[in-house]
Parts: sequence; C-alpha cells; structure tokens
Amino acid sequence: MLAPTNALLKKSWERSRLNGVNALTAKDAILEEAQFRQYREQKEEFMRTVDPTMEHLAYWLKSSYSIVVLCDPSGYILESKGDPAFLKDTEKIQVHRGACWSEQVRGTNSAGTVIVEQKPLAVVGTDHYLPSNHMLYCAASPIFDPYGELVAVLDFSGHSAMYHPSLLGMVDVMARKIEDWLLIHRPDRQMVISLYPEQSAKHHALLAVDQDGVVTGGNREAQQLLHLDKKRFGQVHLTELIADIEPLLGRQKDTAAALTMPLHAKASGQRHWHAKVLIDTRPPQLAASPPSRPKPTRPPNRTGLTSFDELYGQDEQFLAAIRLAKRAAKTDYTVMLFGESGTGKDVVSQAIHLESNRADKPFVAINCGAIPKSLLESELFGYEPGAFTGAKQSGQPGKIEQAHQGTLFLDEIAEMPLEMQVALLRVLQDFTVHRVGGTKPIHVDVRIITATHTDLWQKVQEGSFRADLFYRLQGVQITLPPLRERADRLQLAALLLQGIEAQLGTGPLTLSASAKKLIESYSWPGNVRQLAAALREAAFLSEGGTIEQASFPAYILSSYSPPEAIELAAPTANTEKNEIVEVLRQTGGNVSQTARILGIGRNTVYRKLKKLLDQDGPHP
Repeated sequence: MLAPTNALLKKSWERSRLNGVNALTAKDAILEEAQFRQYREQKEEFMRTVDPTMEHLAYWLKSSYSIVVLCDPSGYILESKGDPAFLKDTEKIQVHRGACWSEQVRGTNSAGTVIVEQKPLAVVGTDHYLPSNHMLYCAASPIFDPYGELVAVLDFSGHSAMYHPSLLGMVDVMARKIEDWLLIHRPDRQMVISLYPEQSAKHHALLAVDQDGVVTGGNREAQQLLHLDKKRFGQVHLTELIADIEPLLGRQKDTAAALTMPLHAKASGQRHWHAKVLIDTRPPQLAASPPSRPKPTRPPNRTGLTSFDELYGQDEQFLAAIRLAKRAAKTDYTVMLFGESGTGKDVVSQAIHLESNRADKPFVAINCGAIPKSLLESELFGYEPGAFTGAKQSGQPGKIEQAHQGTLFLDEIAEMPLEMQVALLRVLQDFTVHRVGGTKPIHVDVRIITATHTDLWQKVQEGSFRADLFYRLQGVQITLPPLRERADRLQLAALLLQGIEAQLGTGPLTLSASAKKLIESYSWPGNVRQLAAALREAAFLSEGGTIEQASFPAYILSSYSPPEAIELAAPTANTEKNEIVEVLRQTGGNVSQTARILGIGRNTVYRKLKKLLDQDGPHP
C-alpha cells in the first residue's frame, strides 16, 4: 500500500501500523444491540441536542449517495443517517450504529483520526489504512463542549469518487454550530458575549462568563482569537484577556443591539471589535466586575458532575435516601445504589464523590453492561504495550488506575461477567491491579460505588454473582424510590420545565389541569428520565405557554387511563348489581323471569351473579 503524502495522514498511517490494525479484528469491534442501547442511553442528553442537525443533514444527503455519521470520543458510531442505498452498501464494512471506528481499531479514517488530532480532516479513498475502506470518502470535524473537551465527531461519508473539498468546510461549520448551541444553552448562570474584530467576521468568538466575570467557557474561535488555553477556563477574569471590557460586564438594558467598542485582546492587540451580549442569566442583583479578592482556585466542574445541591426532591423516601448518601459520602465505605432505571443512581454517585474528601480527585464511571466482555478486562485493568493485537504501543492505564485516589463508579454491576468478578475481588482485597500482559503489581487507592436495578442478592442465589464480592461491595445500600412512588412529581416536573424553557427559548411554561393529572397518575416506568423526555416533547408540541395532556407522547397516552375512567367504572358495576338484585327480589328469585325482564339470557344472569358475588368476597 502507498502511504499518503499529507503529514497528518502519514502520522496516522504510522500509528495504524504500530497498532497492528487489520481487517479481521476490526470487523468484530461492534457493540451488541443491548449493549449499544445502554451505551447510547448514557449520551441521551447530547443526542437530543444534535438530533435536529442530524435530521437536517440526512435530508440534504439522502439523494447524494452520502450519509452523516456521529461518533463519540471512543470512536463508536452513535448515529448514521442519509442515503438508504449508501447505508446498505456500507453495512459490509460496518458503517453503522454500535461499530467502533477508532484509529486503533480501523486505522486511518476521518472519525478515528480526528479523535486523535482534534482538528478537521478529510480521508479520501486510498488515504484509508484498510483497503476495505478505499471505497469511501470521509470528511469530519471535532465537536467540543464549552470547556474545550472533545465530546463527539461529526462526519460526512460517501463514495470516494463523489468527494469535493467543500464538504470538509461544510462539516466543520455544522460542528461549530453545534458547539455554539452547547455553550449558549448550558444551564449555568452565565453571560455569553459574542466578539469579532471588524476585519474578520467569518466566525463569532463566543465567551461565557459567570457572575464574577470569570471566563467559564468559550468556542474554538474564542480560544484562537484570544490565545486562550482551555485549561484556563475558570481561572482567568475577562479583564485579563480584553482591555476596556468592564462596561459590557454590567447588566445590559438592551442585549439585542451590537456594540462597537474600542477593545483589544491583550494577546493580539486587535482593536475596534464588535461585541454583543447574547444571553444573560446571571442573578439580577449581581453584575460582574474585576475581582477584588483572590481569583478562584478551583476550576468549574468540567466533567459535568452533579452535586447534592443540584438534586431536587421533597418526597420523604427520596430525602431519606439523600440523607443517607450524604452520611456515606463522609466515609470511604463502598456504596451500593439500588433503584429502577432512570431514578438517578448515576447523579447520586457523582454527588457522593463531590461531597467526599476525594472531590478534587478523579471520578471515573464505567457501565459494566455496555462494554463487550472481550474488552472489559482491558478497560478495567489496562494493558501493557503489545499485550494484544491493536494495543497501543505506549500501553493504557485501566479505569481503576485512572480513578486512583478518587472514586470508581461501577454501573450495572450485576452485568459483570463472573471471571471479571474474581479479578475485581482481588483488587478489593489488596488494592493492587495487574495490567493485561503485565506482571508488575500497581497500587491503587479507590473508593467504589456500584449501582444496579436488579436484586443483586437474588443474583447471588442464582449463582450469577459471587457472594464474596457481594459482601465486599455491600457497605452502605441506598435505595432510590421510583417516580410513581414519589409525592413530589408535580414539583419535579415544574423544575424540569424551567430547564426546557431555557432550551427552547420560550417564555414561562405551565401545565394544564389534565397534564398535571397525567403526571400524578401515570406509572412512569422510565422514571425521572422518562418524565424529562415526555415534558420536552410536550413542551415542543404545545402552542402557547400551557402544556396540554394531548401533547404528551402518543405511547404514554395510549396506555394511560385517566382517574375519572376508573372512578366511573365502580358505579357502573354497582348499578348493574343493584338492578339484577332488585329484579330478582321482584320475581321472587325466578331467574328465567329476571332474564326476560332484563333482556338477557339465563346463563348470562347466572354468570353476572357469580362475578358480582366473587367481587364481594365470601358470604357467611
């Protein structure tokens, strides 16, 4: 094979060669359907953000023998849409949901190589490392969160003969639009400022500042324009980056008008910038000013972890669980969180970590049910260089090592294979790990939090979970109540609506009486996660500020029985019973005559009497 001449692609080919990439192992790097569903469920909020863009691009590409693909930072395809014929053609090379297209697995390709290089890149035809992918063109761009961390890769793919250089620019523009949306719509109390110099208005630089004027986020343009290292988010005041910016930091009476201000970036010297406040959700009584006290020493929570202060609940069962979690956080006990899917086990685990003395150390989460068994060992324990085909030449620390001095969250612990249970038990006994392919023990100090929606003790009885590991993990058990048992459903719905208002950019949203009744009486098998999704759809479909019951998802309405229907059923049964009894009394117990008067058959009378007597229970 002839290596490409592009410098980035040449480096990628060399990495692919060192990683031992080959088509035989690549074709097996696919999540099973159940694993993929769990894997994608963890990214549900981000997927809701990008779905409108994906739909728009898919519609645009569907007649051009091309598709749009979204990958996560591990290289797994979260979504692929577009031309149905091309989607079918690419099935044979696994361009579909759940397939891993990291560079370590499939060699040089746009999504996998962009994950490594973190800059837009096109890989066309023979630029792909694996010959099986030579049929493709791929143009991809990274998507960064407001803190500058990679969250996904957006990719256009099609037949190599149809590639045009403009596609790379287009996919990069769309990726940047998604980044801007993520920055503007995050729930933080913030002011977002749009800046651009008069000489170049191609892309707006967006900066987010908190109520103290500290820069907490920015898009790629802002980082480049101000020479702002993403590590400085949460550490630098805006006045340190831009001179004469103080007037803009005060609360603006009119945020719609763009201001031309004689500003200059202290790093670039550029003057005469346009500046505009896009949104301002800072508390009304506060306005940012240059810091008169020491700068904050603790950066913002870039991992998006949730604290106890952000958990809402007035239900006594829920509050009791949170009180227990707060007590457990002060210890190093292992914690086992139990609750149905969607009850908030993941966010409670994060809150425990942030409340503990390990808060400034790593919080590492792994879903034991979402990772293929063949990869779970290397994910947990890491591996040495050359431990297996496709292993990095530098080796890789596992999740347990990465959580050293911090917290390891093992979600869906009941799904962990038995052989991995044995290995985890050894870690909990002596707190050392051995990487795959290695012999040297590595000391670790981790606090373990587990979560499950199944009865783990029942799994022990069935023989699918080790009793000795169960006892090691037991520590403190915290049970989160399902939403249907919580008495604060309406209050919780109101809180969720506040976030939805910000997402949709609407005015205040309220629930009609029938919508409130549905929220209070529906069973909510998906719990808080389902309620949040249902409210988002209902808010989007509703016209005006009032959400009606009819706007809720059809699958909910089809299985929902209003309380009135249940209440009406009992009087109907009682009326029928009273009527039959009264006619029997009038006829002296003559069933045949009763049947004729009622216009029903004798057997029907007997059957209804038996049913009514059974409902009443045994008689003396």
